[in-house]
Amino acid sequence: MTEKSLRVLVVDDDEEDYLILRDLLADYPQGRFEMSWVGTLAEGAEALRAGLHEVYLVDYQLGPDNGMELVRQAVAEQSAHRPVIMLTGHGSPDVDREALAAGASDYLVKGNIDAEKLARALRYAAERARQMQQIEDGKRRYRLLFELNPFPTWVYDARTLRIVAANDAMVDSYGYSREELQSMSVLDIRDPAEAGRLEAFLADWGDRSGNAGVWRHRRKDGSPLWMDINTHSVEIDGERCRMVIGHDITAHRAAQEKLLLLERAVESSMNGIIIADAQAPDMPVIYVNPAFEELTGYPGDEVLGRNCRFLQGEDTNQPELEILRRSLREASDCNVILRNYQRGGDLFWNHLFISPVRDESGTVTHFVGIQNDLTERRQVEAELAYAANHDPVTGLPRYPILETALAGLLHDEGTVVSLLFIDLDRFHTVNETMGHVIGDEALRIVANRMCGVLGGPGYLSRFAGDEFVALVPGLPRQEVLDVARRLREAVAQPIEGDGWSLFLTASIGIARSPEHGDSGTDLLRRAEAAMTRAKRMGRDEACEFSAVQMQELEDRLVLGARLREAAGRGELQLHYQPQLDARTRRITGFEALLRWNSPELGSVPPGRFIPIAESLGLMPELGLWVLDEACRQLRAWRDQGREGFTVAVNFSAHQLQRPDVVQRVQEALGKHGVPGSMLEIELTESSLMENVERIQARLAELKALGISLSLDDFGTGYSSLAYLKQFSLDKLKIDRSFVTNLPGDGADAAIARTIVAVGHELKMVVAAEGVESAEQADFLREMGCDELQGYHFGRPAPAAEVEARFPRD
Repeated sequence: MTEKSLRVLVVDDDEEDYLILRDLLADYPQGRFEMSWVGTLAEGAEALRAGLHEVYLVDYQLGPDNGMELVRQAVAEQSAHRPVIMLTGHGSPDVDREALAAGASDYLVKGNIDAEKLARALRYAAERARQMQQIEDGKRRYRLLFELNPFPTWVYDARTLRIVAANDAMVDSYGYSREELQSMSVLDIRDPAEAGRLEAFLADWGDRSGNAGVWRHRRKDGSPLWMDINTHSVEIDGERCRMVIGHDITAHRAAQEKLLLLERAVESSMNGIIIADAQAPDMPVIYVNPAFEELTGYPGDEVLGRNCRFLQGEDTNQPELEILRRSLREASDCNVILRNYQRGGDLFWNHLFISPVRDESGTVTHFVGIQNDLTERRQVEAELAYAANHDPVTGLPRYPILETALAGLLHDEGTVVSLLFIDLDRFHTVNETMGHVIGDEALRIVANRMCGVLGGPGYLSRFAGDEFVALVPGLPRQEVLDVARRLREAVAQPIEGDGWSLFLTASIGIARSPEHGDSGTDLLRRAEAAMTRAKRMGRDEACEFSAVQMQELEDRLVLGARLREAAGRGELQLHYQPQLDARTRRITGFEALLRWNSPELGSVPPGRFIPIAESLGLMPELGLWVLDEACRQLRAWRDQGREGFTVAVNFSAHQLQRPDVVQRVQEALGKHGVPGSMLEIELTESSLMENVERIQARLAELKALGISLSLDDFGTGYSSLAYLKQFSLDKLKIDRSFVTNLPGDGADAAIARTIVAVGHELKMVVAAEGVESAEQADFLREMGCDELQGYHFGRPAPAAEVEARFPRD
């Protein structure tokens, strides 16, 4: 085989020297050389960049230039694999050192060169350059394998375990900088608990190469990193090292764990789970979990390969089956409740959820069904529905059920419906004296009797407590009254028990549509009002709703709604009626009386709106307004220099029962800077009789504020004189009913004298109200009455009009 020629370029400004070198090599018997020549440094640099030669012979002196520049240029341009041999006319150790330091491959003295020496130098330089090229190629391949490897790769010292190199992929995966990694050991990228396991593994592994298994590493932020490790031994700078290539399987492992978790969840789910193949004919079942087997009674091997419609048995006429079929056709989610049948034939209610499963292209490959057994829940719901709609004592439907039936009857035009509100008279005494067990038994018996009168329980309901509501559709007025009579007679029959007997009566109110209303709410409210009137008439009565009651209810609705906001709209006002000393006829005080001037209704009399306020529970709020306004007016009169009188305000029973009543009075006095001695609180007998011990304590607290207390309308209530001494009252007021017929009525005169005597004996001031004539005033003064009040001395009037009546010095 012919040896390849070595291409040599001579860079020398003396062509003769080139020819000598060429001739030397031409006569050299071993090896072939292709010789070329350039005479300047610039031409040499250009040839170097062209890379057409394998060895360069460069003269040290190139005219004005130094051949050493070409050596430096070759190194600077990373052309060290193209060797440069320096030529000089005279040997010099300094030039020799300079040439080698600059990167020259060799140094030759022209006068000392022979053919063999020159050929050997050229061959040596070329071979050394080839070897250096191989080394660089190896380094380049290493960089491709190590630096550019997409897998995290690192090298560590096998003795110290210190990381000596890490590629970019490792930096990206672990979150550390390269500098940080090269200051760490392979133990630092693991949990501390892994150190012992790793050291034991490395001692056993030795210098082997290959897959070292999966290891749990740790990123800089502490998150786990699962690596599949491959490793082999390398030697770097004479030190035994190991190169590691890691394959990040964190996501894959998480997916596997998730898949395993899902598998365990499906297997252990309490719901039946079924998977059907959506692409196979008739969508056969390919999987059922244990819960499905337990729920249906079918073992898996009897289900797989079948369409799950077999669970419906012959019960295929179910509307929700069409919803299920449509969802399967449209590949959409759905949930339906189906009647399914177990292997033994027993029915169970199946709440079935169906969802399609799609592949990467969006094609539906499977359907997943989740079964939930609602059988027990359906039973409980039915029981709860019955309990919610029926009274547990009598078994009668509750009123909302009857109300629905009533609404259906009223919907038909021309239909006459009578609603009866039935209340057992004084039934609370049965529970109090005989107990609720007997009371409930009595209610059951009475309910059965009334159902017999009405023709069944369909038109009777227990409303609340001992109250019932009955519907009587289509009958004329007189026949409805007859039904009410028969209901009362049924209730009045004796009720016999084990060692006990009861005699009950019922009060019944009747309202009819459309005469008394065209809605269930209106009829109920009006029938209840009629029942209340039946009780007032002595009980055991049946009353029809009347026009008078209609007006009372309308008043309650209309006035009640407006009265709630009257104070805020500035519609309330206090009028003041003077109270005089019976002997001197000087003003001793005023009674503050509430008035309401409505923009829509005009002046509403107290006798009309006060009962409504009491029935709606508005009296405590109205009473506080009156108290505050009276104290404000007292402050205004005091600022005018007026003294020596009191203002009386009325407190209702509800107001007196409030736990903060004393605090509210104290706040009103303090707010307006009024002494308690100028305020008088008027009470009624009924307000004192509720919780006597509590009222005694409240009155004592009020008197501690300096307030005087008076008892209004004395003699008309139901309290006994024994109660009167228990309260620290300052004044008794004789009711106007005992004053109206004075002095002519001897009985009224005797009552008035008695009240005066009792009051004085108890150290109280006695006042008479309703005085309308001079004869009455004189008569009351003669019998010893201390104060007088009535139209004879002045009607109630606004504050500005009564100021002229103040006592003057």
